[in-house]
Amino acid sequence: MKGYLGIGPEEDKFVPSDRAYDYALERCLDGTPEEQAEFKEMLVDWYFSGNWIKMEGLE
Repeated sequence: MKGYLGIGPEEDKFVPSDRAYDYALERCLDGTPEEQAEFKEMLVDWYFSGNWIKMEGLE
């Protein structure tokens, strides 16, 4: 069986590969406020990492 076995605070949890996306999305959208903030930052950084140039100070 392919999947992910948790360690540390996720110890003894196993998420099968075919459930991994749903599990991760659920945890990121409905997790703690800290998990949600981390996910938001990582998603924006990832999404705009390709064909985008970050601009700052434009007003």
